[in-house]
Amino acid sequence: MKNFFGIIGGMGTKATETFVSAINDLTPAHSDQEYLNYLVINDAQIPDRTAYILGKSTDNPLPPLLDDVTKLNACGADFAVITCNTAHYFLPQLEQAANFPILNMPQLAAQQCFNMENKHPRIGLLATNGTIESHIYQQYIESLGGDVVLLEPAWQKMTMQFIYDDVKDNDFVDSTKYHTLINRLLIDAHCDYVILGCTELSVAQAREPYPSEFVIDAQATLAQTTVTMALTNRNNTQLLHN
Repeated sequence: MKNFFGIIGGMGTKATETFVSAINDLTPAHSDQEYLNYLVINDAQIPDRTAYILGKSTDNPLPPLLDDVTKLNACGADFAVITCNTAHYFLPQLEQAANFPILNMPQLAAQQCFNMENKHPRIGLLATNGTIESHIYQQYIESLGGDVVLLEPAWQKMTMQFIYDDVKDNDFVDSTKYHTLINRLLIDAHCDYVILGCTELSVAQAREPYPSEFVIDAQATLAQTTVTMALTNRNNTQLLHN
């Protein structure tokens, strides 16, 4: 297989499934051969990233992530994506091990919140405790000139319950609860944008969409960038052989 990218997933599997579906939907294809080539590593045994980052577990996600990168190196992937926001905590080590570029989902999502009209936006962040505590998003938002707005502890606890108990454990999306979490930031906290910084929230957005251009789905942003990059690579290859 030539002109293919790698998807390191399984964190969780439903979120990876949502990402793959988005890739296929975004691809302008009218035959089997016009779809993109990709290799999905659904590594469902990768330990919980948040538990490790917060010191609640000694089970390190980095070794299996590095093993997945090694597999993609051996296969000759053009580039790769990681369908887990919190796993980007390990991105520097993974980039060192990779023979290919790895798209940076948090950075891509943060960039979506900045434009010429609003150079200093208030950006609400819905994410796991691990993503928040490791400043995966804050580093990009603040470097671009934005302000990060986080939920109060009780609301953050509700977010974690929604991510882990509802979506991960029971494959269930309560639209009222999901929309209420977004409203807390977008309306009550007067944020200009809200970033969905967890792929389980991307699952929720796919199933029970919050209809607003000011809600930035990090995984959807990654999917669009992935399709654009893959199509460019394929077109460049075809030009070289013509």
